[in-house]
Amino acid sequence: MDQAIYPRTAIPHTRLRHIALGVVALVGAVQVQAQTQAQTQRENTGAAPAAAENTVVVTGFRESLNNALNIKKNSDGIIDVIKAEDISKFPDANLAESMQRVPGVSVAQGDGGEGKQITVRGLNAGFTRVRINGIEGTTATGASDINGSTNRGRAFDFSVFAAELFNSLAVRKTSEAGVEEGSLGATVDLRTARPFDFKVETASIGGQGLYNTVSKKTQPRLTALYSNRWETPIGKVGALVALAYAKRSAIEEGYEAVDIVAGSVNGGFCSPIGAAAQYPLSNPAKGIDAQNCGVGVPRSGNLAVYNDIMNRKDDFGGTVASPPGSSGAFHPRIPRYRRSQTEYDRTGLTGTLQWRPDRATELNLDLMGGRYSNKRYDNYIQAISFGRDMTENGKGQTSIVDAKFDDKGSWTYGKFNGVDIRSEGLVDEYTTLFKQGVLSAKRDVTDKLTVDLMLGVSDSRLSNPHRATVQIDAPNVNGFTWDFSKGGVPALGFGMDITNPNNFSFGPQEANGTVHGNFVGRYLRTSNRLKTNSLNASYELTDNLTIRTGLSARRNSWFNYEVASGGIPTQGLPAGVSLASLTRQLSGFGSGLGSGVPSSWAAVDMDKFQSVYNTECHCSAVPLSEYVLANQVKRQVDEKIDALYLSGDFKVNAWGLPLRGNLGVRAADTSTTAMQLIKDPAGQLVPRVVEHSYRDWLPAFNITATLPKDLLVRFSAGKTLSRAEYVDLAPSASINLTGQSVSIGNPSLDPIRANTFDLQAEWYYAKNAMISVGAFHKNIKTFIQRTNELMTYAETGLSNSYLTATGCSITGGQPACQIQPNTQVSVSQMVNTKGGPLDGLEVNWQVPFTFLPGAWSNFGALANYTKVKSKITYITRVDNPRTPANEQLTEEANFIGLSPNAYNLTVYYEDKKFSARVSATHRSSFIRDVLRNANGSDHSFADPSTKVGLSMSYNVTPQLRVSFEAQNLTDEPLRYGKDTERDDTLLYGKSGRSYVLGANYKF
Repeated sequence: MDQAIYPRTAIPHTRLRHIALGVVALVGAVQVQAQTQAQTQRENTGAAPAAAENTVVVTGFRESLNNALNIKKNSDGIIDVIKAEDISKFPDANLAESMQRVPGVSVAQGDGGEGKQITVRGLNAGFTRVRINGIEGTTATGASDINGSTNRGRAFDFSVFAAELFNSLAVRKTSEAGVEEGSLGATVDLRTARPFDFKVETASIGGQGLYNTVSKKTQPRLTALYSNRWETPIGKVGALVALAYAKRSAIEEGYEAVDIVAGSVNGGFCSPIGAAAQYPLSNPAKGIDAQNCGVGVPRSGNLAVYNDIMNRKDDFGGTVASPPGSSGAFHPRIPRYRRSQTEYDRTGLTGTLQWRPDRATELNLDLMGGRYSNKRYDNYIQAISFGRDMTENGKGQTSIVDAKFDDKGSWTYGKFNGVDIRSEGLVDEYTTLFKQGVLSAKRDVTDKLTVDLMLGVSDSRLSNPHRATVQIDAPNVNGFTWDFSKGGVPALGFGMDITNPNNFSFGPQEANGTVHGNFVGRYLRTSNRLKTNSLNASYELTDNLTIRTGLSARRNSWFNYEVASGGIPTQGLPAGVSLASLTRQLSGFGSGLGSGVPSSWAAVDMDKFQSVYNTECHCSAVPLSEYVLANQVKRQVDEKIDALYLSGDFKVNAWGLPLRGNLGVRAADTSTTAMQLIKDPAGQLVPRVVEHSYRDWLPAFNITATLPKDLLVRFSAGKTLSRAEYVDLAPSASINLTGQSVSIGNPSLDPIRANTFDLQAEWYYAKNAMISVGAFHKNIKTFIQRTNELMTYAETGLSNSYLTATGCSITGGQPACQIQPNTQVSVSQMVNTKGGPLDGLEVNWQVPFTFLPGAWSNFGALANYTKVKSKITYITRVDNPRTPANEQLTEEANFIGLSPNAYNLTVYYEDKKFSARVSATHRSSFIRDVLRNANGSDHSFADPSTKVGLSMSYNVTPQLRVSFEAQNLTDEPLRYGKDTERDDTLLYGKSGRSYVLGANYKF
């Protein structure tokens, strides 16, 4: 396993030697280059034209690197920048994939393998704020359930936008008083092109074709830009418009377990004849007796194997006093193969007007719109019994014929009888619409006083009007097997001909409980509207001190609505209609997934099925298709943030060293109003509204010392915060009277707060070259996590009328309610808990090989490495303060989403006509969820991954450029595991390699 999972594992000596040798080689190369360039400078000293002769004129990719390096060098805080090298020529098609070359940035991929969200210095996407043209923006997209589900929160999905719409991005890793608060990881600034970025009238058009090795399709990507500027009687005026369009078909194939559960879950397996205890118990209605698990389902299990499994017990991390039999035998909940095909259209449009009436004044109007439309088709072939209880004749009717376990306790081989096989089809359509307008103005009132104003609004809406699932079943099949012995994707044997649609059924549940299919529907809408108004002023008191101040008002409104339909069908297919006419053969499956994987199966054809049995009509004509409005989810959070800051930019000399930086404080006042519809005692939906507010004072200090030989040393310190997710702030409430439990939202959550410190040295040892080493520390004061806590019902703040809705009494009458106001109930909610430290190290090296002779001087390299260590205290069981014993259990683990090790390496070549680069990005294993051993597993996690890409271009003429790109050259799989000791496979998928051929013409 990776170091992320076993932090105490010692680094092997061979690895230490490799690291040491790498450091020596790095230092040696730096020294050689510095000496070589110094020698060159000495040899040219004294020659009049030497300066001109030694000036290296760079263009394209190298020029973009140099521009970004200059911005980094002249900044006060720690910032990394990526600049577009030319019109519509951002380094990647996707912004997230571009940013993974920034030190400390790793990418989380979405469906189809494309980059979707980022983590910065180990902190996941929810801790990073993204600003577009100066104001915060959010975007939300859908996803497969296993790969992250729908984004309803603050995280930014970069897949919504084409990279060609932007000409720069900056990752700001330290705080400043003048920069809006809200991020523990980083503030990412995206900027679209403006007409004054170009000196003359400029136009370009480009086209590309993308081919993927799994989808076997070639699809288009188009870009266009026009920019011009004019001298007019009212001053300089500029206008720009840019358009980007992409269509893509991505296919991901692989295996899913859905979850890993204990053998005892859902009541356990059918006991064989002769077992010490019979399960399930005799039930004539279901045909269960001493010889049978159900109607036509004999107890065919192997007694010796069954007893071995029953003797495997697990106390789930000390949370279960008397573990039941088979609680230590862990298996996939729904072992299945999946093909997921995603068809998306991505359209983006930007427009900018600029006006400079005089040298002292500038006005900008930046408009942006984006539409990301996706239609995803999923097909599964799966064994459903292992995730069903006996209400649907599930696990209790499944007999264990054979089983093998490895030395870590993983169930590597199993053979079973009485297994329900299911073929499932899903279609998921969603559209993300993004609109933004920003009006900004800047005026030099005097030569010392400057004022700027910004008014902006950002609106993101995710519409998911159609998510439909249809499932057809083959009940009680004998001979199902799984085999994990070869690693990677397991071999599943289904015990039947899964290509024959007549082996499946769809219709009502039998009286004995046997299920013949299911269908599910959902409607979802999520929107986020952010308004930002700000006014800032700066006054130059002296040549060495500038005072800055400003105020801002932000109004964020988040809304989420969901409603579901569906269930086990109550009517069958129309007369004369068979499943053969409503299915298709899914063929060509599993290339590259290994042996034992079926190449085809009878898959639900959603279009054919809906034309005959329209589960999406949501009407009375199809029972259960109507939306269950009584169970709808409707929630809203309105957030009001007012802020004021005061800071000073300074330049001083101390101990003979030039120092520059800024010092200031930001005051932020936050108030939230959260609402959710919840059922009242009469079953009616009524709004529950809760208000909450808090205030923070956030000091920030950044200082840079310029040492001899272009060595910069930076230090930053500050207080930061990251606000709670909107979903967690919604005041939800549900009560389980029988289980005596309550689940509630927590609109009173405070933000996650931290003190941060950064120390970094940057040596600009040669022209356009830099090496840096930095350390950072974040003392996270508070964290937010879900806990289960014992408290009286009265302490939850919920109305007693929920308890008495059935006519029971809480005042001593009969019948008495199951829950009284003073009854201790288990309350599940998100709470603020103790945080922990996060420490890290970053190394970054950028070097053009201009010190080499001839064509070798056209090469260059970028390399960076980030190591992060974090220990957050997660509560696994809350202490009951009413008892003298301390029952609280805790666990220390990494931040969710944190990869302890990450590196990026790019080697490039560029001359006047030809440009090429190869990039490799790596992130180590990271925790996806801390499971607290509640079900016998400590964590779920993602395996380490390394992605390799290639990009080449050739300038046929000064106006025409042709290009070629290759993505995911190594066909890196995506794998999730569960439990660090067993390392059970939760998901394994491949999305293939992609190749892009294109051309761009600049007028």
